[in-house]
Amino acid sequence: MRMRNFTAGSLPEAMEEVRNLLGPDAAILSTEELKDGRVRVTAAVDSDPDDRLSSSLGAAARTAQNFQEAFAYHRLPDDLQEHFLAAAGDVAGLSPDLALAGAFEETLRFATLPGESGNRGRTYMLVGPPGAGKTSTTAKLCARRLLNGRKSTIITLDHESAGAREQVETYAKALKTPLRQASDPDSLLQAVTDCPAEHGILIDSIGVNPFDDMECNELMELREAAGAEVVLVLPAGGDALENAEVAQAFAAIGARYLIASRLDTARRYGGLLAACAAAQLSLMGAGISPSIGTGLSALTPLSLARLLLPEMDADLQDLSTGTAP
Repeated sequence: MRMRNFTAGSLPEAMEEVRNLLGPDAAILSTEELKDGRVRVTAAVDSDPDDRLSSSLGAAARTAQNFQEAFAYHRLPDDLQEHFLAAAGDVAGLSPDLALAGAFEETLRFATLPGESGNRGRTYMLVGPPGAGKTSTTAKLCARRLLNGRKSTIITLDHESAGAREQVETYAKALKTPLRQASDPDSLLQAVTDCPAEHGILIDSIGVNPFDDMECNELMELREAAGAEVVLVLPAGGDALENAEVAQAFAAIGARYLIASRLDTARRYGGLLAACAAAQLSLMGAGISPSIGTGLSALTPLSLARLLLPEMDADLQDLSTGTAP
């Protein structure tokens, strides 16, 4: 069964689009008047032309309604709502969480955390705006690597923020992890070169205004000197459009991955989804508690879907224990 949203200036215009794309046998699952005066129609059609639409339409309608309510709650932009709903419609017939997980798997990118199976990079630079949680995320990554039997070296670039040096020193001491400091491309290259070959390298960068060209250029020079994979750290909450623009700006610097910080203190994840989609960043994981030892979890299409759907009642603790894969 195919399910799709149609948005138009009026209901007749939307219905005409439904007929043109899905044909005369399409069933209308729901209609909604948007704040800007336009109308959104959700329609479905059986993917097998020899079958008649039957009771499965009732289930599809309920699933579509669940998705729309969840998308509205999480403040997803209209284009993303339509994108995910169309992808979920291609796997209609599954439970809502599996259908939405299939949509995420088709439309978003996912990656394992540094040092884990399938991720062979050695040097990672964590970047983001000031206060995004880069230093604590660096410590959580280091702790997770230690639990997997992997050694790390932390390199800090932040020697200007009040208390920044003391914070990273405290983390490094608690984790019994070597700490180095760099302030420019040359000293960063030397610090990376001096790290033991068996160590993964985690670079905690200074907070950068992504809309300041000078700051971005300096960060790009540091990334090139280190030869690092770039991971954007961005709070899970926040405005979707703002997060999308921030993510795109960091992607222009070289960011390929995203770790969402403070997932536990957010209730709406539209900003997280918009950032990944707009900048085509691979979602690595999320901070689920302040704990350094257990406060970072991987995210998969299914665990992300269960976070968005209230009826799934996903608990953040499930992410750390692996019960919501």
